[in-house]
Amino acid sequence: MIRHLTIALAALGCVLSLQAAVFTFAPNDRDGDPDDLWDLDHRYWYTWGFKGFAIPTGEVITDAVLTIANINNWTAAENDGRNWLRMYLLDTAEKPNNSRVDEALPPAGRLRRYSDTDNGIDNIAPLNWTAKTHIATYTDYDGGPGGDVVTLTYSFATLGLLDELTAYIANGNNFGLGFDPDCHYWNKGVQFTIHTAPQRVPDGGSTLALLAFGVGTATLWGRRRSA
Repeated sequence: MIRHLTIALAALGCVLSLQAAVFTFAPNDRDGDPDDLWDLDHRYWYTWGFKGFAIPTGEVITDAVLTIANINNWTAAENDGRNWLRMYLLDTAEKPNNSRVDEALPPAGRLRRYSDTDNGIDNIAPLNWTAKTHIATYTDYDGGPGGDVVTLTYSFATLGLLDELTAYIANGNNFGLGFDPDCHYWNKGVQFTIHTAPQRVPDGGSTLALLAFGVGTATLWGRRRSA
């Protein structure tokens, strides 16, 4: 009986987790768009834009994670706490009136880089052609050869940014990420993942009824096998 009860509960778990999904976004080397965002050279600031993406009907975002693998400031001479890497969530990466397309379909999207005077100014915060939300600001206090090499992981659920991401995607089925390094940040790849699951709504006891049905079925099955 216990075995069949376990099977019933597992089946119920499968029903409840139906349609949960993970969407993984990663740039590639096609057309010169490297997955390390050109090693985040301080002479530029960057956008990474996506279009044609929508959250599946009936689902909600449960988390989104930005990961930068094996990042390291290129020189120990700049370990002074002022050479920041600023990261933003963008409502859109499509810059108007620049005669080019700045977003592309997932999973690769499209990367763009814009000249930076490298004077420590935040180039993304003043943008007036997109709404934006600050994700994080990182600086490396132990960079250069022999310095620390770390992987940065930013959970939007932990940072309280899921509402902003949901709203940005809903506004045109597009969104972007922005990066403004004030130092040359070598890395081994940037990745963004979105996790979704069915939206939880009151079910009027149907879930409990399904559980009771599973338990009852397992009990009846056990009795028949014992007869």
